Amino acid sequence: MFSIIKSGMDTAMQELSMISNNISNSNSIGYKKSSVSFSEFYIGRTVGGVERALVGLGANAEHTRRSDAQGALIEMGGALDTAIVGNGYFMTERPADAEVELAEGELGFQVTRNGAFSLDSEGFLVSQDGDFVLGLPAVAGVTAKLEELDATALEKIQVPIEESEEPLSSIRIESNGNIIAAFGRGEDTVVGTIPLSIFSNPNSLKQLGDGKYLPTALAGKFFVGIPNSSGFGNLETGYVEGSNVDITTEMTNMIRAQQQFNGSARMMQTNSDMIEKMTR
Repeated sequence: MFSIIKSGMDTAMQELSMISNNISNSNSIGYKKSSVSFSEFYIGRTVGGVERALVGLGANAEHTRRSDAQGALIEMGGALDTAIVGNGYFMTERPADAEVELAEGELGFQVTRNGAFSLDSEGFLVSQDGDFVLGLPAVAGVTAKLEELDATALEKIQVPIEESEEPLSSIRIESNGNIIAAFGRGEDTVVGTIPLSIFSNPNSLKQLGDGKYLPTALAGKFFVGIPNSSGFGNLETGYVEGSNVDITTEMTNMIRAQQQFNGSARMMQTNSDMIEKMTR
């Protein structure tokens, strides 16, 4: 009896922890909520066993799943703020002074849905936490073709602000990922393209925090493509994607988990009282 009650309290605590993490990140850009699934322990289970005849031995937390549902678009107004609508992740690279040793099967970059981008002092396109955004540089205003895309072709995207004799007068990102810049009174020029990546099993991306994920071997096959192409989402500029956490749903789940924990605690107290009376 004690092990059954303890498993009920343990699973309730795990669910409360997951819900608390979701609520605390409800305002984080690009955050995807998580949920935990549970299973029951049985004794004497057989292939032809009758469910109602099985004796339960408690509950167990099986695994955590991440919801990839679309988050709400938040208008920011920045020329480089970009939200993904549909499938896909931006690819970023850590600065050289923040290298992390990779495990077997992990790729040399990370992915994110956080499109709050800006330019650093050298013209590199960087994410909110300073990581370099990977993409395709343009040569004479032309970027690589779709069929030529792969992970090895990706480079840090740099706007040539130091090479131009004129100051940067305008810059924008189009829905297909092209970065358009103009210097002085010059014409608009394509300086690079931001591609998207998708995975056959995105739920197995390793969560790093701050809305970033590390591709692993378990994430399955990796594809790179241009936004708006088949299978890939499009980009909305001037916006960022908010979290997909519904506070009302999370609060309801929290009340349910708290009731489960309180019920198990009362059962624990009743069991303790019974044992005490039996041993007098």
